[in-house]
Amino acid sequence: MKIYKLKTFLTNLTLVSLCLIALTIKASDEWIDNWKSFAAETGLPEHAAWVAAIDNAEVRALAKDWADFRGYTASSLLAKETLPAELKPGFIITKENIDSLPWVNDYLPQYWIDRLTSEWTPIKGIRIVPTNHYYMQRARLDATKALEPDHFRINEKGELRDKNGEHGFISEAGLPFINPQNGEELNWLFNAHGVGTDDLYFDTIDMAACNSENNLERIYKANIFWRRMAGRVSAPPLGNVEGFEGITEAGALLIKSPRDVRGLAGVRLRFADADKDDDFKLYIPSLRRTRALTGTNGQDPIAPGLELTWDEWRSNWFKTDRRKFKYTLIKEGIILAGPEVGNVYDPLRISDDACNLSGIVDMELRPTWLYEITDLTETYQYSVKRVHVDKETYYAQYLEMVDRNGDIWRIWDDTRDWEPTTGRFMWRSAIIANVRDERATIITVDSAWDKLDTMTNSIFNIDQLRDRR
Repeated sequence: MKIYKLKTFLTNLTLVSLCLIALTIKASDEWIDNWKSFAAETGLPEHAAWVAAIDNAEVRALAKDWADFRGYTASSLLAKETLPAELKPGFIITKENIDSLPWVNDYLPQYWIDRLTSEWTPIKGIRIVPTNHYYMQRARLDATKALEPDHFRINEKGELRDKNGEHGFISEAGLPFINPQNGEELNWLFNAHGVGTDDLYFDTIDMAACNSENNLERIYKANIFWRRMAGRVSAPPLGNVEGFEGITEAGALLIKSPRDVRGLAGVRLRFADADKDDDFKLYIPSLRRTRALTGTNGQDPIAPGLELTWDEWRSNWFKTDRRKFKYTLIKEGIILAGPEVGNVYDPLRISDDACNLSGIVDMELRPTWLYEITDLTETYQYSVKRVHVDKETYYAQYLEMVDRNGDIWRIWDDTRDWEPTTGRFMWRSAIIANVRDERATIITVDSAWDKLDTMTNSIFNIDQLRDRR
């Protein structure tokens, strides 16, 4: 009798456990169900295609493993908030209804509010789409799990160091400060995201210089390459790349058109040591010479007419140094931002003329940290950068750059080409808008996933890169 009762108890316990597991899995998959319902309501083919991209076992498993590690998802964080009744998937913010939405300034950046009422880069509406669950690659997760809770520290120069005193990005592949307690920790977590993968290849990136009348002045077509040089976990060469000792990552750009700047090539190698300037070289084809650039040259536009500077290659890429900049965690919050659905469609819906948006922009609610980077030298082009960092991607969802007078000069807003089955990121589109002078650089990207295996270290040698032209 006792044995029978024990068996019954164990059987019931097993059933309860299985039910709890099923409920947990169901809760973690709710975002996919939300997208299914939403896509059925809109009937738009791009929304249906996104559902097809995320509705599979690989996505569910990887999303759950990251959620278990973090202890939250974007959805679970949003569930703790009291949100306006209208702020749900399917609602469209328009010029006609925006004045009746008292909450809009709390969630939507001013730049996008202005797009609904301005003749400069106007749009017809902002459609709210379901919130996604984002994550990086499994190998990055495993490397992060292997770290001790107090593995990293920040030294007097603002450098990231491991427990042995080595440069953190050189010695480790795991992400630091998953639960940042201050602005410096958040800044290093943002830096650790990098470009969201070990290698990046744009073939091509179109950078359109657009004036205040929304007309195209010039469009630059280029290749951009990026490589993580230390802590590689998912693509050969794994670990640290031989011949690039002390370097954390490298970026390269090669302009293909227009003809007068065709062949312009730039390579920038980032050293972990705060006292060591980036190795930054630019080949100028009209002069047939290579020029070594200093740190201040990072503030220059990449090409005439562009609002994109070398320091904004990936929204924010200038060197961390607490002697020159102050990093302040301001708050946690919720913002509306473009979804990272670029693997399927462009949520900005950039027009064929390259300088307008075709009507409705898609956005989702994202939980973020906001921190400020304040210039202490009074010599940098911006007095402050305000960065909204996503709590799942650890990358910027929105960026404001403030001039020396305290006014917003430029904003950066992008959408990513995120591969749900692997957690890899590249880019799909971006807007770098000069709100002071009403000029914009509007970027569209073809991420060359199928060419990543063809990349070699020679790309990050200026003499060999220029020969690719």
